[in-house]
Amino acid sequence: MKIKFFTLILTLFIFSCYGQVIKCKTTGFAFRSKDETTDLWSKWSEFEAVEILLTVDGDNNRIKIFSKQEQVYDIIKTYESVIDDDGDKTSKWLCINEDGLKCFIRLVKLNSQEGRNQIYVDFDDLMFAYNIYRLD
Repeated sequence: MKIKFFTLILTLFIFSCYGQVIKCKTTGFAFRSKDETTDLWSKWSEFEAVEILLTVDGDNNRIKIFSKQEQVYDIIKTYESVIDDDGDKTSKWLCINEDGLKCFIRLVKLNSQEGRNQIYVDFDDLMFAYNIYRLD
């Protein structure tokens, strides 16, 4: 227990001292929506080719997606990363957008699919996903 606590404190200290901006480019976009009458989700659309910039700013707790209409999400809460049975890793944040709507943003590293990366934005009635790669 003491080791876990020490590791948590050390990690928080390191991140507070070495905040960074992670830059990514998207290669594809897909979405699905919830039907208001049945409360069921539609199937995912086919991925469409799209190349836009996406940033995760640790210093300012902000995620930006530079689509036609710039999307800005302030991070409210960070959840512990999870690795599923396939070895896929998911990092998750609770966020709020510029309109005051809460959503979850998930960064998924699909180790089961040659390490492909995706980011999901999940609202109560709409979800969208981008295939992404990190810029160095």
